[in-house]
Amino acid sequence: MNRPHDDRPGLPPVVLTHGWGGSAARTWRGSLLESALVDAGRTVVAVDLPGHGPGRASHDPGDYADLAEQLSATLPSRRPLDAVGFSLGGKLLLRLAADAPGRFRRLVILGVGHNAFAPENAELIATALLDGTPDGAPEEFRTLMTEARTSGNDPHALAAVIRRPTRLLDHAALQRIEAQVLLVVGEDDPIAGPPDELAAALPTGRLVRIPGLGHCATPAAPQVQDAVATFLMAQEDHELRLGIET
Repeated sequence: MNRPHDDRPGLPPVVLTHGWGGSAARTWRGSLLESALVDAGRTVVAVDLPGHGPGRASHDPGDYADLAEQLSATLPSRRPLDAVGFSLGGKLLLRLAADAPGRFRRLVILGVGHNAFAPENAELIATALLDGTPDGAPEEFRTLMTEARTSGNDPHALAAVIRRPTRLLDHAALQRIEAQVLLVVGEDDPIAGPPDELAAALPTGRLVRIPGLGHCATPAAPQVQDAVATFLMAQEDHELRLGIET
């Protein structure tokens, strides 16, 4: 896991979190988004989620019951922060923003839609990861399994993370979020599912749908990274177009 960082005075650091089965290095290192933020003078802090990244990790699902709080311990102490989260990383950031209103200034949530309100199909995912993807599985699911197996993460730790006891988001929790939120979802993302309910539940946010984009390709898509950089680097809040957009 990454240790907390502190940013220099000025705009807050930007935290980048990846999805289940990924890593900070594979998802963000050398990306157009990272380069754009650094060139703009922003401090970028890419973190590995608990159970991911190099080093030993627990194989006990119970050890990941407080996954959001474990992630919280790795974030910079400065408040407010800006943050970008893909898939599981995005869901965890929403949980932290709901539990600690004011902790984040701007949030970008990628590849999260109706799955924010639904439990993960933990046994199916863990079994496919450890024993092989079943014949006939959807292409996006097969891609997710391939990404997880080739990520360099400990597969048994990944299985434990997905099997963890979960605390689902609800509308009341989301209503506590004070950060301005950009929600970006591919129109061909069966893992995220429809984003409308999530977008409507956020007190202040903007929804961007990307035609022809699936789940696993979301964080690396140039149009996504451009939208994220534009949102994070707008100088004043009034420059942001808020409300639900399609």
